[in-house]
Amino acid sequence: MLDAIVGVLIAVTATTALVVSVQVAESAFDQAGRSPLLKREVDILQGAGYDGSAGSEHRRVLEADLRQLPIQ
Repeated sequence: MLDAIVGVLIAVTATTALVVSVQVAESAFDQAGRSPLLKREVDILQGAGYDGSAGSEHRRVLEADLRQLPIQ
């Protein structure tokens, strides 16, 4: 009887760990490639004649457009 309870406990723990690891992996894939603009990218934006300062309209529009792109 005790062996069955320990076996069930091990099975539940393993299943829970597997589900949590799948959720973490999916979350990592969803966020892959989503990072703030790098200094070099801001320099390119400013070199093109746009305002690349934090909070500027040009930068907010660019960041919103980047969030809309599909990630594959």
